[in-house]
Amino acid sequence: MSLKKKNTIFLSIVAVAFALLYWTGTFAKGPIQHTGLGRSPVLSPDGKELLFPYDKNGESALYTAPASGGKAELLLEPKTMDSYVHPAYSPDGTKLLYIKEYKVEGKPYNQLMMYDMLKKKSQPLQDIDHYISEAVFGPDGKQVYYTEAKSYQNNTNGDGMFAKDFDIYQMNLDTYETKQLTKRKLFSLSGLQMTSEGKYLLFSLYNGENLVQRMNLETKKVETITPEPEYKSAAQDGPNIGSPALSPDGTRIAFSDVASKNDRGTYQYEVFTMKVSGENVQQVTKFKEHVTEPVFFPNGKELLVTVDQNFAGRRPDYEYWRISTDGKDRKEIIIELPEE
Repeated sequence: MSLKKKNTIFLSIVAVAFALLYWTGTFAKGPIQHTGLGRSPVLSPDGKELLFPYDKNGESALYTAPASGGKAELLLEPKTMDSYVHPAYSPDGTKLLYIKEYKVEGKPYNQLMMYDMLKKKSQPLQDIDHYISEAVFGPDGKQVYYTEAKSYQNNTNGDGMFAKDFDIYQMNLDTYETKQLTKRKLFSLSGLQMTSEGKYLLFSLYNGENLVQRMNLETKKVETITPEPEYKSAAQDGPNIGSPALSPDGTRIAFSDVASKNDRGTYQYEVFTMKVSGENVQQVTKFKEHVTEPVFFPNGKELLVTVDQNFAGRRPDYEYWRISTDGKDRKEIIIELPEE
């Protein structure tokens, strides 16, 4: 069956489900959800533009703004009850990968999409009934690497389902052929990035413990990147490393980990850097909040970080900051959203 026909059938089922949920009041009087800047902003290849999700009552659209701050412009807006998240630029900045998120009767779906910045047109890269969490371009812009879950499990509180059994896949954009690169069925898999020469894939995972690993695409050999023994995390069970980010020259990794606890015992996450060997761990931020999602600027001397000022609250309150890698200089990126 063709991709178009399969999507048409699936969309018909989704439309009926939405209609039933709406008229029974499931959507009519739901709880007020997050409104504000979203998580996982990215930088354009030249570092001059910021691309980020903006949430409005739980639905996310994608906006652009100067990396120094200023007026934002709407780039992509969902037409239905969807969210657009996890954007990723192509190396030449002409295309964009993003994830289209939605739920049907508590079951989440994530569709991989690609937007052509010149033609101003989106196209799906996979069927609508997949769960793809993240995707990145290869250095030549002709290959896409993505993380996909193949099964679901019910939430313990009875509120819907969550995806699991993640692996890494590769897609050729000329033929749209895909191949599976790993067979690990991981509980979670995120932070997917590629080195500039295309030799390694970097990612973080949880499969009983939080780890940062990199895979050699030629040999398929995987190695775990562990901070030097002298590094002491404030997490109860040792390092809780997440959100790894590669420096432009591929020699350093920025990551988020627990640096301290507040008076109520809530973990406070900061951003650190280390060599890819795990040596020379340095704390960069000192916000005493929840700092995550570091992204290196092309000069390798600055980081874009996301700060959640309400980590222990019911809804996040994200801010974007630009900070030097030595932690001495920092500035909030103030963004003006267009009026509706």
